[in-house]
Amino acid sequence: MRRFLDETGYVIFEAGDGEEALQLAARERPDVILLDRQIPRLDGYGVLASLQTDPELGEVPVVLVTSHGEPADVADGLRRGAHDYLRKPFEQQELVARVHAAMRTKALRDELRARNAQLERLVSTDLLTGLLNRGATAEYLRALTSRSQRHGAPLSIVLLDVDGIGDVNATHGHAAGDALLQAVAERISGELREEDAAGRWSGDEVLVVAPDTGTDGVPPLVARLRGAVGAEPVSVGREQIPVTVSAGAATRADGDDAEALVRRAERALVTGRAGPAGDGSA
Repeated sequence: MRRFLDETGYVIFEAGDGEEALQLAARERPDVILLDRQIPRLDGYGVLASLQTDPELGEVPVVLVTSHGEPADVADGLRRGAHDYLRKPFEQQELVARVHAAMRTKALRDELRARNAQLERLVSTDLLTGLLNRGATAEYLRALTSRSQRHGAPLSIVLLDVDGIGDVNATHGHAAGDALLQAVAERISGELREEDAAGRWSGDEVLVVAPDTGTDGVPPLVARLRGAVGAEPVSVGREQIPVTVSAGAATRADGDDAEALVRRAERALVTGRAGPAGDGSA
């Protein structure tokens, strides 16, 4: 097989038994696997079953190579997840053609996965700011609220309202207001941990979700976010537009669902004073 395929330009790796094949596949992440059914230590079907448990390797087309040519054997291999079957002895042209076909399948799967990931990002992303949209933010918050209920993990949110965005739109135009929102989103994102999330909650509001953050962690978080947003004016054309945000924060208390937590952050934003259950505002 290597001799037949050497002229195709593929990079080829060889394994002498099933366990070595799994180690090689995990290390090299190949585009196609040619797998003999009868190999030592772990047979082809065992290797195929193990490959199926890996989210990435499970997508790699596997061409089973065997001297067993009965239709029932072919069907069994395909049911187990093989992409194709190659009977020994085989001709060079058939081998190359089947590898080419498997490579095309892999390329199409990769393209489909990339497009699905792009669509998923589009569905969950606010197009103006690049933050999560409201639906995706609410879904993430509900998931974390459920986690907090089950395991007692602290959870806080901060609702940020861009000050004076209406005046900016009236004075400088809506393009300037959009630029302001984009700058605020970028500055907020730069202050978040990997597990945090920020989403555009309404026209000029951003909701920051901070898992594993209790009441003690809220004031420094709010200060950090407000400081980053207002660190410098936003350049819009020749204009330098100052930007500030108001903030209302809430930490989940027993019995709070996601909606209740957001309502308390909204009240804190409006009233600008601390509440008895760990609300904070600035």
